[in-house]
Amino acid sequence: MSVIIGKLEFEGPFSDPSLIRPEPGIFGIVCEADDELELIDLDETECLQDCLSTNEHVNNLLFYSETCNGKLSAIVHYVPDLTPAERIEIKQELLQHLNAETEETPALV
Repeated sequence: MSVIIGKLEFEGPFSDPSLIRPEPGIFGIVCEADDELELIDLDETECLQDCLSTNEHVNNLLFYSETCNGKLSAIVHYVPDLTPAERIEIKQELLQHLNAETEETPALV
């Protein structure tokens, strides 16, 4: 399965970090509920597999589990040829894209 955010295609969702390659990339934390995915967090890292299997990440999942009524997983987009600054720039562009989508969606009253 793949997930499109902005212009990028993310692989996943993955519940097991060992299935994720140890490469640089951008990742999202998603809540899977009722056959839908809700993006909870978006970040970048030098090593996706290591980042998504650390104690800090596990602690973050415990925090996210308070707002997720389903299963927490990760989606990943590998960018092995990009520098940290380039990954951060892409992350910022994706967040701007997501914020613009949110602003365009009318509130339900």
